[in-house]
Amino acid sequence: MKKTIRIISMVLASVMMLLTLCSCKDSSYACTVDGVEYPVGPYAFYAHYTRDKYQAQAEAYGSTDFAADLVASLDEDGTKLYEYINYETQSSYLSHLIVSLKFDQFGLELTADQKKAMEEAVQANWIDEFGEEGFTDICRTLGITAAEFKEMVGVSYKYEALTNYLFGEGGIYEITEDELRENYNENYSRFRYIIVSKIDTETNKALPTDELIAKKGIVDTAYAEALAGADFGDLIAAYSEDYMTISDDMTDEEKSTYEARNKSAREDGIVTDKNGIFDYLFYYYYNQTLDSQIVDKAFSMNDGDIALIEIDSSFWVIQKMDKNEKADYFESKKDLIYSTISSPLLDEEFAKWEKEFSIVMNESVVSKYDPRKIGPLFYVKSGS
Repeated sequence: MKKTIRIISMVLASVMMLLTLCSCKDSSYACTVDGVEYPVGPYAFYAHYTRDKYQAQAEAYGSTDFAADLVASLDEDGTKLYEYINYETQSSYLSHLIVSLKFDQFGLELTADQKKAMEEAVQANWIDEFGEEGFTDICRTLGITAAEFKEMVGVSYKYEALTNYLFGEGGIYEITEDELRENYNENYSRFRYIIVSKIDTETNKALPTDELIAKKGIVDTAYAEALAGADFGDLIAAYSEDYMTISDDMTDEEKSTYEARNKSAREDGIVTDKNGIFDYLFYYYYNQTLDSQIVDKAFSMNDGDIALIEIDSSFWVIQKMDKNEKADYFESKKDLIYSTISSPLLDEEFAKWEKEFSIVMNESVVSKYDPRKIGPLFYVKSGS
C-alpha cells in the first residue's frame, strides 16, 4: 500500500514503560537497545517535525505566540503542550525504532518499486520542497547525511512492508478485499455541497446581522432551486463560496488546478467517514474534520436527498450521493481503511515486541530536543 512520507502516527500503548531515562550527559546517541547505542538523527527529526506540526496547527487556528502555546495547559490535569509534544516525539521515535528492528529481524526487504517510490518521495517532498540548499541545511541541523536522511524517512516503507507481511495476502492476519469493501460500505458516505460562510474571513468573527440575513437568503434560494430539481452541480458553481473563481491573470498551472477542484466539487463532492475525516492529511496536520451535524445528516439520508444545515460557522446545502458511483471513491479510501483495520491488531503485536527489547532513552538528548528549546525547521510561516 502506498503511503505518504510522514511521521508514523501510531502511539504505543505502553510507551512510558519503555522510556527509562538515563542520567548520562553524553548526547551522542539517542538511546540504547539491549546495550547497543542508536544515533540521534531520527530522534532529532521527530522532535522537530512534531514541534513544527503543532506550530502549524496553532497558527492555522489564529495563534501568534507559539512559545506561550507550548507552556499552556491542555487539560484539567495541567498537562502542557510541550509535554504532550515530548510524549508524541518519543512515541513516534520508538515506533520508528521498533519497526526498523522487526523489519531486520523478520528478514524483510523493500521491493524495487518501494525503493523507487522512496527515492521519488524524498525528492518531491524534501529536496524539491526545500531546495537543495534547504535540504542540506536540514540534514546539517539533524546531524545526518543525505543518505542517512533517506534511510530514516524510508521507515514508512519498512512499516508498509512489515504491515503487509502481517496483514497482506497470506499474512497471519490477512485483510481481504471483501473486508475493505464491507468497511467502506458501512463507514463512509458521499455528498456534494454548497457552503456559505457566516464568518468574516479577515477578522474570524461573525458577520453583521444584515449580512447574515443576506447570506441566509442566498442559501434558501439555492435550497429551493435544488428541491425544484435544478442541476446541483450548476447550483454549486452559482452559489457555493468554495467554488473557485478563475481570473485571466492566473498562470496556466493555477487555472488547471482551480478547474480540477471545481470539476471535483461539481461532480464528486466529499467522501467522509463517520468521524468527519474527509482528507487524512488535513486531519493529521490540522485536525480538520467536518462538523458532526453535517456528517450525521449525510449518513441519515438516502442517495439523491437534499438537506439544509446551519452550523456555527456556515450554512450548508448538501445532496447525498452514491459512494459507489465511481470505483475511485473506494480506491481513495482503501489505504485508510486498511490502516483502520490493521492498527488495533498491530498495536497488539507491538505490545509483544516491546517486551523483546530493553530500550533506555538518553535523557540528555530528550532534554536537548525539548520543543521549548528548538526552533522551527520544517515549518515556515506563510508570508515569511
